[in-house]
Amino acid sequence: MKKLKVHLFTLPRWFAAPYFGGSLLLGAILAGGLGINAWIGLLVGMLVMAGGHSFNSFLDYAWTGLDKGEIDERSAEKNYAGGQSLIAQGIVSEREVFFNAVAWYALAMIPATYLGFNVSWWLPCFVFAGMGVTFWYSAAKFNWTHEVSLAVGVGPLAVLIGMFSVSNNPPVLAGLLVSPLMGIILCFLGLPLDEYPDAEANLKKGVKSVAYKVWEYGVSLEWYVSAWLIMVYVYQVFLIAIGVLNPLTGLTFIVVPPMLMLLVMLQHNFEKVMYALILVSYLYPILLVLGQL
Repeated sequence: MKKLKVHLFTLPRWFAAPYFGGSLLLGAILAGGLGINAWIGLLVGMLVMAGGHSFNSFLDYAWTGLDKGEIDERSAEKNYAGGQSLIAQGIVSEREVFFNAVAWYALAMIPATYLGFNVSWWLPCFVFAGMGVTFWYSAAKFNWTHEVSLAVGVGPLAVLIGMFSVSNNPPVLAGLLVSPLMGIILCFLGLPLDEYPDAEANLKKGVKSVAYKVWEYGVSLEWYVSAWLIMVYVYQVFLIAIGVLNPLTGLTFIVVPPMLMLLVMLQHNFEKVMYALILVSYLYPILLVLGQL
């Protein structure tokens, strides 16, 4: 039962589903609406995300070695993510994690092929591109494109999968314009928070990422994250002003006060406040999608 839980829940890291799913549904709305094909596209995106997270656990152990070594020599254990320490602890083997990842990707291709036949063959192309981001992301931790690689997956690729789930000729430019919103929230705002506890161990292994430099150079984590939060909302207002987003997406501003209050308390109790920040941040993609609807 423990291994079953690991394979179905821990390795896929479903905690990130609101961000990937929000991008995908937003793309579908911009391209035509939330019909049955949009929800099938959402399933495709969730399965690709699950496979990518599982592959990340495998690659960070078997390829980059970031999760190898004693507990103080590898990425910090986080209950909301969890997958990064499973192989090192001997809970699952490298082989088991590899086949778990392949299985999610194989499952994703079933609904992706259906949509390819019935809507657009561009969709499977973007699905394959999303799978490829997984391997770029692992390598990117050593070449300064760490945040960018994940932002491409949760941003433009997720939006395009949503768009081509419902239309063979969607407004691609509009989708690309809105895609940075979720990319910034998860990757440039979220990754520094997620990787702050990993920085000391991973910097010794040669990682190159601005998120890690926040810790190394003693930059205020709260200031850095707040700056990206401001960037998101300034850009969102721009998208509303040029008519790409519905003005009611301004509902997302509800997120700002609790985010800022939690950032003030972050260093006092890092782990508990991190959980609260994750829960509050879920409101952003949910309200963005509802506002656009």
